[in-house]
Amino acid sequence: MDKGAIGGLFNIERDNKKKGTEIIAVTSGKGGVGKTNLSVNLSLLLRQFDKKVLLIDADIHLGNVDLFLGVTPPYTIADFVLKNKSIDEIIYKCPEGIDLLPASSVVRELIESEEVALKKIGEAFRRFHDDYDVMVIDTGAGVSRTVMSFVLSADKVVIVVTSDPASVADTYGMIKIIKHTVPSMPIVLVVNMAKNLEEGESLFKKLNLMVQKFLNSKLIFGGCLLKDEQISRAIKMQTPFIQEYPNSTSSLYFKLIVRKLMSVPSRDRALDMNIFDRLVGSREIILGGE
Repeated sequence: MDKGAIGGLFNIERDNKKKGTEIIAVTSGKGGVGKTNLSVNLSLLLRQFDKKVLLIDADIHLGNVDLFLGVTPPYTIADFVLKNKSIDEIIYKCPEGIDLLPASSVVRELIESEEVALKKIGEAFRRFHDDYDVMVIDTGAGVSRTVMSFVLSADKVVIVVTSDPASVADTYGMIKIIKHTVPSMPIVLVVNMAKNLEEGESLFKKLNLMVQKFLNSKLIFGGCLLKDEQISRAIKMQTPFIQEYPNSTSSLYFKLIVRKLMSVPSRDRALDMNIFDRLVGSREIILGGE
């Protein structure tokens, strides 16, 4: 399928009108469900359609987005916060055309000063606010204060879930927090590692019914990815899947997920606030609810 044909499939706007940077958080109730793999491939697909993309590894202390991209950034957020590197030096330009804000491995000083770190990044980030069309945030897993701060700061949220009962339970718990805090937040559910499309659709219907019944809201079905040995192989090779197997069935499913995601309207909010400035307000909301 050539780029023009794919463009028709996506129907993504290519005009130059600046509508503000859209912030998409990709998250999950538990680890090991394929969240980072989706974040990376989503970012690369958006870039293929003329979107300027910044991928933020928001698992600040245990980031691994660089491994999925097969790159080795010279600096991380820790170098910016603790070693006075500039934000320009921290942002890594990947060969694939997207920019990456890489997280660090466990750094004790950064853990102890996380609040200060986020504020410092926010101040430096203000001049980058209009540089990107889309920012994709790969959050940590679970419902920690930092994870939920990023999630609640987004314009739309993608939650990755599998049929594992623990994943389903944790996903519902996360949805409950989001809908109680920001009822208008669009939540796009992506089912990963499904046996077949029917299983994926069934799992979505199950969770959506629970959300309708108990939270008086609804989810958006983003699609599903099937169990695929090629995906596992690409991860082990540290090569983005859509580049290693561009003509595979799973790559088509990735593209359909992106098409659906980009068709979902963002929630109404101030577009002139960068993601790290938004974090301050979100963290205050979370503290107020504790």
